[in-house]
Amino acid sequence: MRDDADIRRISEGEIIMSNEIIPEQLRDEYLSRLDELYDKAKKWILEIKPKAEIEEESITIKEEPVDAYPAKVLVIKRPDRKTVRLIPQGRWIIGAEGRVDMKSDLGTETLIYITEDAPTIQINLLTENDKILEKSDSYPYSTDIVKGWVFLQNRQLGILPVLDAELFYRLLEVLGR
Repeated sequence: MRDDADIRRISEGEIIMSNEIIPEQLRDEYLSRLDELYDKAKKWILEIKPKAEIEEESITIKEEPVDAYPAKVLVIKRPDRKTVRLIPQGRWIIGAEGRVDMKSDLGTETLIYITEDAPTIQINLLTENDKILEKSDSYPYSTDIVKGWVFLQNRQLGILPVLDAELFYRLLEVLGR
């Protein structure tokens, strides 16, 4: 916690080093990651569908431990397809460092941001057609994921393919039919 002396030193131009990351820094990092995702998405869409219309809207995200903050929604309109929106859900997500939902009238697909030190999952019980499958090994999300936006394909199994242009376009097709 900073005291009044720290605040005076900061206002006088002195740099105070701290290992403490404040929640607002994490929020800003999430918003920066959103901008990067949206820039990639715009590029990917316009490479394949140059007639697509891409707009941005604004929403307010309310989540602890920060005050409500504005975030961009990316709106993708393509001729003869349903409108798809990329809607940020927040920075503080269990097992990830951010979430964005791709939504249309046909449903929702979830993208999450993970880092190199993503948690592992433990599969103890799965049900399949009312049968219980027991497993006790701990598996990382994936051996080929370093960090970045991934598609949360199967929540129970932790299958997280890396979001690239091909996967993004496939998700657009599923949601935009």
